[in-house]
Amino acid sequence: MSFAWPLRIADVAVWPLRIPLKKPLLLASETITDAETLLIELRDAEGRSGWGEASVAPTMTGEVLAGMAEVAGRYLGPALLREALPDADAIGPRLARAIRGNTGAKAAAEMAVLDLAARRAGLPLSRFLGAPLRDSVPAIAMIGGADDASVLAAARAAQAEGFRHIKVKLGLRADPREDAALIRALRAALGPEAHLSGDANMAWDITAASAFRAALPEGTLDYLEQPLFDDDLAGLAVLARQPGCPICIDEGLHGLRDIPAHRGLAAGFGLKSIKLGGLLPTLAADALLRENGMRGTLACKIAETSVGAAAALHLAALLPDVEWGLSVTHGMLAEDIIRNGAVTVRGGQAILPPGPGIGVVPDPERLLRFKG
Repeated sequence: MSFAWPLRIADVAVWPLRIPLKKPLLLASETITDAETLLIELRDAEGRSGWGEASVAPTMTGEVLAGMAEVAGRYLGPALLREALPDADAIGPRLARAIRGNTGAKAAAEMAVLDLAARRAGLPLSRFLGAPLRDSVPAIAMIGGADDASVLAAARAAQAEGFRHIKVKLGLRADPREDAALIRALRAALGPEAHLSGDANMAWDITAASAFRAALPEGTLDYLEQPLFDDDLAGLAVLARQPGCPICIDEGLHGLRDIPAHRGLAAGFGLKSIKLGGLLPTLAADALLRENGMRGTLACKIAETSVGAAAALHLAALLPDVEWGLSVTHGMLAEDIIRNGAVTVRGGQAILPPGPGIGVVPDPERLLRFKG
């Protein structure tokens, strides 16, 4: 551990990437055909590299790929090059003083620093940051689409592969009661042992969300993610007084202050490092959730490579509660960019990659091929 710090960054490389998905993912707000994601590489004087990643999520962070690359190259990189970092606690303040906001770009930079420090220490990132509790995490099979038969077939296939956690994209049908009918059919097909969640991605107003919940018997859905616009706390208060499935907040999380603000309105939060500015703030958010009697589900944005997936896995290894599962999205890519093998998901479990740092390294040729 002592060799990790102080950490002087010798060079910074910024990689804005556009990678096709295997097939388009249909959401209520958009159809995603390509992953737009930013990789940051930091090198020390001895030639070691650390890697960080953050995917584009305008509805969550307000960032787009060109802007993230500009922020990383013009502001964050120079701030990290200026002087050595004495310890991990210095990363956040250094990045915060470089530029306001831009939590996605900052998350990629912080991840790269921590990966490099862990590699210098010769430790897996999870062990570098704490005491890992597990070496695999239940992965969520994410399914989108407006055709009920296709969604049911995909869910059954995922369960047959060993996935216990199934998440379905909602808000794609004209009537929210049609979404509820799909969820009832899924529960009947998958059985009570499946952890079934639905994500509306802010598709509904309070009338539509109430109609959806009223059409579901209690216990059908393990949680409903972001049914309303992220600023509709009044609507959430109405939903909180209704019987039905627990509410999970995703797009409505922009900082730690949002967690206590939703106490009594939601059962938990979707945690993404891009929304909070890094892995360390995400650990802090998970602790704050538990202090407020809430749960969390850790997630990568659609779609991150195995760099982001590996970092999320190391984070999940440290969390006391992973019952709501982990969403890794690299499997949606037509091709990953990893040199030594993509993060493995087997039998519904995402496996921590071995080795120091995050345990994966990008392939230079693929980086050049997908550079946006």
